[in-house]
Amino acid sequence: MNASFVIGDPRVFFGVTIVLGGLASFAAGRAVALTWRPLWLLALYGLPLAFAMRFLQWSLFGEPLAAPLAALVAYGWSLAVQGFSWRLAREALIRRQYPWRT
Repeated sequence: MNASFVIGDPRVFFGVTIVLGGLASFAAGRAVALTWRPLWLLALYGLPLAFAMRFLQWSLFGEPLAAPLAALVAYGWSLAVQGFSWRLAREALIRRQYPWRT
């Protein structure tokens, strides 16, 4: 399997997946936490985010749309960033609402 088939141009992958996808995933994780929704919903919200990252790479930069490894990396990155932001927001909510528990 050719490396360009897997992720394409590393600069495009970094810019779209890591930066733009990371920011969108951070916002999604924070939104889930601020509405007191459970952690498992992040797995569902990560799917359309990963698809959107792959779609942007395909439509704007001509990267291969059907690159399974790149899609898995995008999904994993989305889950990791969402989980981190969910944890940060949830801890802030708990500290604010239940100050005696800290």
